[in-house]
Amino acid sequence: MQLYNFTFNEESFNKIFPFYILLDNNLVIRSYGKSIQNVYPSLKKDEKLSQFFHSKRPFSESITIEVIADNLNQLVILEYVGNAESLMRGQFEAMDDMYVFVGSPWLTSIEDVKKRNLTIFDFANYDPQLDLLQILKKQEITTHELKDLLAINTAQKEELKKDRVELNRLSLVASANKNAIVFTYPNAEIFWCNDAYLAITGFSKEEIIGKSPIEVGKSDAIDKEALDKMSELFYKGEAFDVEIAHGRKDGTYFWSKTKGQPIYDDDGKLLQYFAVIEDMTKEKEREEQLILLSLIAEKNINAVVICDNDGRIEWVNSSFTKISEYSIEELIGKKPGHLLQGPKTDPETIKYLAMQIQKAEPFNCEIINYTKSGKEYWIKIQGQALYNKFGEISRYFAIEEDITEKKIMETQKEELLASLEKSNNELEDYAQIVSHDLKSPLRSINSLIAWVREDNIDKLSEETEQYLSMIEGKIEKMDHLIQGILTYSKIDTVNMRSESVNTYDIVNSIISIIDIPTHIKVSIQDTLPVINADKYRIQQLFQNLIGNAVNYIDKPEGIVEIGVKEHKDYNTFFVKDNGPGIAKENQEKIFKIFQSLTNSEKSTGIGLCIVKKITEKYNGSIWLESEVGTGTTFYIKIPKQ
Repeated sequence: MQLYNFTFNEESFNKIFPFYILLDNNLVIRSYGKSIQNVYPSLKKDEKLSQFFHSKRPFSESITIEVIADNLNQLVILEYVGNAESLMRGQFEAMDDMYVFVGSPWLTSIEDVKKRNLTIFDFANYDPQLDLLQILKKQEITTHELKDLLAINTAQKEELKKDRVELNRLSLVASANKNAIVFTYPNAEIFWCNDAYLAITGFSKEEIIGKSPIEVGKSDAIDKEALDKMSELFYKGEAFDVEIAHGRKDGTYFWSKTKGQPIYDDDGKLLQYFAVIEDMTKEKEREEQLILLSLIAEKNINAVVICDNDGRIEWVNSSFTKISEYSIEELIGKKPGHLLQGPKTDPETIKYLAMQIQKAEPFNCEIINYTKSGKEYWIKIQGQALYNKFGEISRYFAIEEDITEKKIMETQKEELLASLEKSNNELEDYAQIVSHDLKSPLRSINSLIAWVREDNIDKLSEETEQYLSMIEGKIEKMDHLIQGILTYSKIDTVNMRSESVNTYDIVNSIISIIDIPTHIKVSIQDTLPVINADKYRIQQLFQNLIGNAVNYIDKPEGIVEIGVKEHKDYNTFFVKDNGPGIAKENQEKIFKIFQSLTNSEKSTGIGLCIVKKITEKYNGSIWLESEVGTGTTFYIKIPKQ
């Protein structure tokens, strides 16, 4: 195998690692990069490293030879003394009897770059943090400064050409870099790579050397557009920076951020390419998690569970652990059904869920689950499969709403309705019995009066006849009262039919049937509408209203008017009379059962109560306008069916 010997002087090393710190075996600073002084102006040569930094990873208040020796070739995070937010990340490497720290400042935002007085020229060209500086550059530089920057950049490229031999020595440190690094010839043939590239791809060096990066990293997951962009820039001899999938030997792939830099000689001839390949898989996974979380947040959820493509739990929210009584540790890696389903869980629902998940189709159902302590609860579960950009199922997620209280209320409602139906049936039976038992003695009394009259023709005094007539009137009123009570009790218990009812014909029929004194005129204004209702109930409604209006008129010339005001969604009927009127304090009272404002033999105190109950049965309303001595108008609002 061909070996290469790389050697650096301080100037060339500075270009590649501008934030390095060189230490002797007493950990005294002997040299440092040109850019690090911008970040830490108090840094001095011939001073102990621990005077300026201590180790945050691995944690150590004092940096010693032992700490460095134990963490060679590993990620190290240094914390600047006196400013815990100022961090350097990198690694220590042994160089003969000295140690070198190579890394860069840990930057998380544009503000960090500004606070540390850094510019694009403080970083190596391959440094991934240049992206952040490019954003800063676009925000802050003017057109004139941009021209100057391009001129400086051209000069830097010329210098880079001159240093092409020295750049080969980069492999001394690149071998231990945590990112994968490859060198290729202009024809894309790889002639060198570090151990990190071998580890991340799974290939041996013999399988890589002599092939192109595209041949090594081929995968069905590669985005053709990104590949074409990288290839085009490569063969143009230009730098490139792309995010692209990179295949592994075992057929899997990882997401990479690949940055390539061409190296030219003094004559402008392309000598080789230097590329840094950073594993971005975790960042991509975090992006997918953010997408998941944003999707979940839009759903206004209760409990949430996310499973892998095998149906095993990856993540649940706090609502899920609360309702199930299981901890996150107990849930991760388990299948929800195995933990939560129990004796009363419907097998058909379980089968439905399994089929929907198998077909990768959305599911929506209600199911009984069990808590860790064995308590059953109802949930409404909605879920679906989630796909990655290649159309593959990556996860399943489900939103679960606790509907236990709702189910309890539904059961209680069913029981209440059954109980109410039973009570209504019993009430109707009772009303029928009471009606029969009360009417029977009335009929007997009426018969006795008739017999008394027959047996005493021309023998009864005028006063006795008056008494008998009074008894007959009371019997008739009692009969009307019993019939009214029976009618009132049946309104809620008998299902009302829905049929086309011509209200004009109903009102006309009532006018022709009831006894209307000759001094009273009853009229219908215009034409009344046809409505969908129970014909018998509508007849009861109008007969009570018209009958009341006729019975209580106290004027020599009585007037009763029936009409309607039609609206889009409802009809408002009215019955208007010029009777005695109703005082304001009595206007609510008259709609209560057995409330009558007169001593008339014809008044039972039930008629308006029946009218109100029928109106409310149709989700309508009744009210009146009245002036004592002038008359009353009753309004009945009935929605259109």
